[in-house]
Amino acid sequence: MLVRNLQGLESLASVDTVVFDKTGTLTRDGLSVVDVHQPADVTLERGRLLALAAALARHSLHPVSRAVAAYGGSQSGTAGADEWLIDEVQEVSGGGVMARVRNAAVSPEPMTVKLGSALFAGAPVRADAGQEVVLSLAAADQSQVWLRFDLSEDVRTESAEVVAALMREGIHVELLSGDSAPVVQRVAQQTHIAEARGNCSPQDKLERLKELQAQGRHVAMVGDGLNDGPVLAGAHVSFAFGRSVPLAQSRSDFVVMGERLELVWQSLLLSRRTMRVVRQNLLWSALYNALCVPLAIAGYMPAWLAGLGMAASSLLVVLNAARLARDPGLSAVAAQQSQPPSNFNRPPPTAAAFATEPL
Repeated sequence: MLVRNLQGLESLASVDTVVFDKTGTLTRDGLSVVDVHQPADVTLERGRLLALAAALARHSLHPVSRAVAAYGGSQSGTAGADEWLIDEVQEVSGGGVMARVRNAAVSPEPMTVKLGSALFAGAPVRADAGQEVVLSLAAADQSQVWLRFDLSEDVRTESAEVVAALMREGIHVELLSGDSAPVVQRVAQQTHIAEARGNCSPQDKLERLKELQAQGRHVAMVGDGLNDGPVLAGAHVSFAFGRSVPLAQSRSDFVVMGERLELVWQSLLLSRRTMRVVRQNLLWSALYNALCVPLAIAGYMPAWLAGLGMAASSLLVVLNAARLARDPGLSAVAAQQSQPPSNFNRPPPTAAAFATEPL
């Protein structure tokens, strides 16, 4: 765990609400294209369209775009790769990629194409609520769908247990995502999150965050996408994964250097233990000084005894703080599950597992 903001450790101890993004956090980062559908009325060569989709997807760092770019590049090969001239590329957070393209073999005039969600591409939403990406031609009055990519996304095996562990501590959990509402609801059901919202733009996420903060809640945000930047910056505490986009990492207080979602939960527990130890040490120091300093001033305590007591007090404070470097018992979260997963059986992090970024 990379700590980018030391103040975040103190703020994390008072968190009572955790908001998750979906893609790359509760679900695995590795999306894959399982099928591609081309409407019957589209006469353009399939390989040419796949090359265009791959070229557009490379202008985005979103996991969905990476999946389309990898699939399009592997399936199209060099077919049509050099025919498309792309400019005026614009990425719409929570929507997709839009650009002006030229291809003399397709049309003498430049065309506006979109690659993204069905709503963004102007296409009908699938009835089965499956996750997909649509490549469409944006005309003046309507959009023509060129390709539909069916995607597969797996929920992390530990996601449900992390959410359950947070709830047992009285922490309110929400899910906010830019994906379609049915897809978000399906993930929410698998992870047992009662409050979930889909089709959220970056502004929608930020407004929901402000609503929670207006209610007096201390909110931690976990995300990794480009559209999570504003809400990561606005949260009391924020987490990003090590392979998230640079903007998300730059706005976060903690960067999870790996794929273990339970590190978010364990970090919260460790921060609470740390603050408890700090309060214990401050209380002991205050009581010791309140009792021993007046006795030393009045002459009732010899100098050698005062020096010994001060050394012993410092040693006690150090030993109490050293307890944080031992196994804090954070793996107990797995023992409370009827069927503990293997991910939670890994050794839990201690205070030494946290690295700080140079200031």
